[in-house]
Amino acid sequence: MTIRYRFSGHETFPFRYLWPQKGVRGLTDNPSLFFRENAIVRLGVGKNMVSSIRFWC
Repeated sequence: MTIRYRFSGHETFPFRYLWPQKGVRGLTDNPSLFFRENAIVRLGVGKNMVSSIRFWC
């Protein structure tokens, strides 16, 4: 049996290269970023993508 690993599947969005950078920069500026209503604007992504970035970070 071969195990296949993948970087995809959270909120139907595959892992994106710049997400960790956006997430870490955002958390450095504001540790509660992912729980704020303006996270969509601060990260420049949609609501579901905010959840995915939080997951991947």
